[in-house]
Amino acid sequence: MTAESKLVLQANKSAKIIKSIHELYGMSLQKAADIYYQSDTSELIEEGVADLQCRSDKYLASLIWDEYHEAHKI
Repeated sequence: MTAESKLVLQANKSAKIIKSIHELYGMSLQKAADIYYQSDTSELIEEGVADLQCRSDKYLASLIWDEYHEAHKI
């Protein structure tokens, strides 16, 4: 797999997770993207840590949502 194809797959995964956050929690795509990119979990996904990129988009969206709530005490 080339570096370029890895970047494409990673961008696609990020987009799907953002869309899942948007759909599951009823917020704008912009807000969902902000939550995603500010999360520690997104960094781990992008680094390929613990094969998180292999988990379902909805599962990862729920992890990121939980992380967001914990960080903001909502």
